[in-house]
Amino acid sequence: MAVDRVSTNVGGNFEGRVTIIGCGSIGQSVLPLLRNHLGGDIYSRVTVLSADEAGRKIAERQGARFIHCNLTPGNYRKILKDYMKPGDLVLNLSIDVYSIDLVRLCAENGVLYVDTSVEPWPGIYDNPIIELYQRTNFAIRQEILSLAAELGSNSPTAVVDHGANPGMVSHFVKQALIDLDRTIRQGEVAPTTREEWAQLAFELGVTTIQISERDTQASQRPKRQGEFVNTWSIDGYVAELMQPVEIAFGTAEKWRPRGAHEHLPGSGTLYFDRPGASTFARSWTPSIGGFQGMLVPHDEVFALADYLSIRDDSGFIYRPTIMFVYHPCDDAMLSALELEGSGWAKPQKRRRLGADIVEGMDELGVLLAGHEQNGYWYGSQLSIEQARQHLPHTNATTMQVVAGVLSAMVWAIANPRRGVVEPEGLDFEACLATARPYLGTMVGEFTDWTPLDGRGKYFPEKLDVDSPWQLRNIRSRQWYGE
Repeated sequence: MAVDRVSTNVGGNFEGRVTIIGCGSIGQSVLPLLRNHLGGDIYSRVTVLSADEAGRKIAERQGARFIHCNLTPGNYRKILKDYMKPGDLVLNLSIDVYSIDLVRLCAENGVLYVDTSVEPWPGIYDNPIIELYQRTNFAIRQEILSLAAELGSNSPTAVVDHGANPGMVSHFVKQALIDLDRTIRQGEVAPTTREEWAQLAFELGVTTIQISERDTQASQRPKRQGEFVNTWSIDGYVAELMQPVEIAFGTAEKWRPRGAHEHLPGSGTLYFDRPGASTFARSWTPSIGGFQGMLVPHDEVFALADYLSIRDDSGFIYRPTIMFVYHPCDDAMLSALELEGSGWAKPQKRRRLGADIVEGMDELGVLLAGHEQNGYWYGSQLSIEQARQHLPHTNATTMQVVAGVLSAMVWAIANPRRGVVEPEGLDFEACLATARPYLGTMVGEFTDWTPLDGRGKYFPEKLDVDSPWQLRNIRSRQWYGE
């Protein structure tokens, strides 16, 4: 197996054990790359706990121990106690395993922790019986914030929500703000505190931030009717599609959408009585230009907005509107439409794209807009060919997540007593240095495109032409009852 030897930020002094929970597409790609950062002898100290057999061959080929087991609320403590000694590291790359319980257990045992998303136990995100609010990312994130306060900032480091998005995109935002500052104000000094980053975004006039992703990877075998296709976890993708839309609502907005619910009074975050799979918005990437994607709920929407907000006793002085606009690969988009059309019936035929991909890339970045230069996109253009230079069995989407996992892992080892940390709390330059070799071409590009482009000519709507980056223009009039 060809593995690209990357030597950035090697954590060769790590002497603990590594336990990987879950060995799907991400785990199978993280495993061969651990040697790049922890040394080739690390595999004698790696154990993989997986609910299925999918990653056994890859794990054992590296020399890691593979155990087939399913973690549940009733057994996770008993199973994990054998892999919990001070100085060890847990990489949680699974779904349906409650992050809060794992973080608490790791803290109790002096173990470092990294995950790619904050997950509940099964039966939350896709459960139509429980209250809509309980199915939101905001509700789950409140639990992790409460746990962070309880454990304190000197507890063993637990980096949560650190894949590609959430994760790397938070570092992209910081780099984009620095690039904007250099262009607009000839700034030379990067902020060092949350307050300074928020002040910079405010002074630059950034009103809207979109996590903007367009995946163009295509398989030699087209999707068939009744088949659910995706480039990453199908269960994870389905859960996201069924969750209600969530956005951070900024201070520059003139109209609050009809049917919006505020999570908590004064929180500046909204959710809607409609799923992400059937809610569309406009965005832009350098290679495609303007596109339409789904408004998918993600934790970085809240974490970034909170990090960049300025407030006083009366409320927000400044807060950007933030959302995630996602157009997956075409087969995955068609799968999402079929999922909704079937009444959200769970797909029986599933296919995760990998070796059958013949072309395309995943273009993942952040679009900072509303400032005097209109829009600035910064992010990763990772082609399938570039991804396979690292691992022949992976794809571009997976490698972008892996970049986030590895950078969080290296940072946690170097900073072992920082408590529960979201991506915004990490050193963005260090994380980008670790991740960059896996991200393909890093692009920063200005654009004069706005969500109004073409709409007035072909679809006469009541738009705000004086403020093109208003949410009503991005989303269209469907939220405003016009």
